[in-house]
Amino acid sequence: MSGPADNDLPRDFPGGWEAAAAEYVLGLLPAPERKAFEKRLLDDRDLEQDVAAWQEYFASFAEGIAPQEAPPQVLRRLEAQLFGAVRKPVWRQLVPYLLGAITAAAIAWGVSFSGMLDTGNAPDLWADLEIRAPELVLLAHYAPDSQTFMVRRDAGTLPQDRSLELWLIPEGSNTPVSIGLLQDVTLTEIPLPDELAEQVPGATVAISDEPLGGSPAAGPTGPVLTLATMLPRGD
Repeated sequence: MSGPADNDLPRDFPGGWEAAAAEYVLGLLPAPERKAFEKRLLDDRDLEQDVAAWQEYFASFAEGIAPQEAPPQVLRRLEAQLFGAVRKPVWRQLVPYLLGAITAAAIAWGVSFSGMLDTGNAPDLWADLEIRAPELVLLAHYAPDSQTFMVRRDAGTLPQDRSLELWLIPEGSNTPVSIGLLQDVTLTEIPLPDELAEQVPGATVAISDEPLGGSPAAGPTGPVLTLATMLPRGD
């Protein structure tokens, strides 16, 4: 291995250009010296041969060593260092959420299958309601499978200048919750939200006389005309 004359060497290359060629091949030259070396390498055939010779020399050290594939995390770290953090594809970002949704669905199915969420076994609830003035005969009915509260009018007519409002008083509570208004039809049907449906068993249903459109307050403002407890038929 030979290189340019020593009097052409910069002071930063102790050992001469030949030693600098070895350091260049090994990637040991600092950035300023590497740039100076590469600039000289463009015009110096002898220096180019030195680099090729060192490359061949160092490559011989790896002869007989079976190649090993680097772990995936090594490649990811190199990419992150060279190019910055790699943005995950959208589908990979969604994977944790999809897995969570699948797990939740599986749990819900298992619970429902075991009967813990099965409302099919919950009995329908009933209450007989009679009002003297105006004279009305009513039957309240709650169907848990559809979470529907119904009131059937068997006799009587509704007042035209007032509203009859339905209230639910949960068991153990003194606070009535409005269910809705009794409609001028044979069967009034009112779907209940989950939080109200859970409170129907054992609750008391009441009807109050209110201004048209219903109570202007959170509770009844007119007289309570009738009330009864919601129970399964036969109790």
